[in-house]
Amino acid sequence: MSGVSAIVAKALPLCEPPPSEEQKITAVAEEAKALVDGHVAGKSDIVQVVFGGSFAKGTWLRGDADIDIFFKVRPSVPVEKFEELGRSVGQDALKAHRPRLRYSDHPYVEAFVKNVRINVVPCYDVEQGRWQSAADRSPFHTEFISRNFDNEKRKQARLLKKFFKAAGTYGAEISTGGFSGYVSEVLVHKYGSFESVLRAAADWQERQVVAAGDYDPDVVKGFNSPIVIIDPVDSRRNLGTAISPESAGRFMLAARAFLGRPSIQFFKGDQRGPDAKKLLPSVLVVEFSHKERSPDVVWGQIKRSTSAIAKQLELADFVLLRSSCVTDEKKSAALAFMLESMTLPPYTKKKGPEVFRRNDAASFLACKKKPLVTWVDREMRVAMLVDRKATGAIKFTRSLLQNTENSGVAKDLIAGRLQIYSGNRKTRGVAREAVSEVVSTERLIF
Repeated sequence: MSGVSAIVAKALPLCEPPPSEEQKITAVAEEAKALVDGHVAGKSDIVQVVFGGSFAKGTWLRGDADIDIFFKVRPSVPVEKFEELGRSVGQDALKAHRPRLRYSDHPYVEAFVKNVRINVVPCYDVEQGRWQSAADRSPFHTEFISRNFDNEKRKQARLLKKFFKAAGTYGAEISTGGFSGYVSEVLVHKYGSFESVLRAAADWQERQVVAAGDYDPDVVKGFNSPIVIIDPVDSRRNLGTAISPESAGRFMLAARAFLGRPSIQFFKGDQRGPDAKKLLPSVLVVEFSHKERSPDVVWGQIKRSTSAIAKQLELADFVLLRSSCVTDEKKSAALAFMLESMTLPPYTKKKGPEVFRRNDAASFLACKKKPLVTWVDREMRVAMLVDRKATGAIKFTRSLLQNTENSGVAKDLIAGRLQIYSGNRKTRGVAREAVSEVVSTERLIF
């Protein structure tokens, strides 16, 4: 048995649910579906209730099951009523289980039944290719994988999902920007096994196209993602859209590392660290509280705000090396920015036009800000030193967040507590996690 095969044999028990878990999950699934069936009985707009996702396909990970229940709506139902059903069906059917409204492209409902996550999602009852909502493909995904997977393929998909999860690249949610469960299954379908997926990924090229069937090259030209993965049930859809460049790169390096030195640790997570403590004084931390809302909404706001603050820091001449953001999806969040330096000199050089450009040189010299010193450099360009507006990253960011009007930061994101400090201060919770992300290395990969 090769090194890879031996490790895979050890990893399988970490991936496959034991019979007791299968029995529990199946019982909870049937219980939840019966509640939805009972609620929609007699509703003429709803055609059928079906299972979807990893439960329906038998590919969920040990200790990590959730259950998707789709109710199919007649194609003639207008989108406003479709969305209203998305809100009401799950809330009414699972009202005894404290349901919560969630949003993706359309509203759906999440609840926990006996500690198992249940998602009740609307989709239109359409023919393949005649999609009306983002969820319409899901029943076809379930059918495709169920038709093409036997028990061995299910094992291989679980191995790949576990590998993704340990590497921090599992899940298409905006918080991760990784490989979804369905993408994991499509990759196994394409390449045949977990090991074959890794061997292929280790050699993926820029804008690699992964397709299990025919596709239109002209359509693919319009896709903008590091890896293009064609959906087997819709050749015009790119499953790689949700995969960030960081996740794609990390997976490729993880695949190479595992194939080079197989270890069970690649399936156990905790691949980060230790922190490079000497970098902590150069980390800017923004910690705050926010209102509880849909995870996709809050993660979207936090990621956009992180990018906006990073851009403003760079415009102020701070050299940004790396950034991260973390939220507990309830009320606390933290952003971390690793800078080359937390402070800048009190002055900066402004380089002007060549002296031969008379009018431009005159305009440059007529600037309102009085320079400290002005000269002509070796390129015969006018140059000057001027006082810098911001010299401290903490003070600059605090001023930025006191007035978010033109900062790019979501106006209603920060609610109440706001702290801005350097990373060498003792941190905990989401702040510690955000700081660790920028000052540590995934040691199994690098």
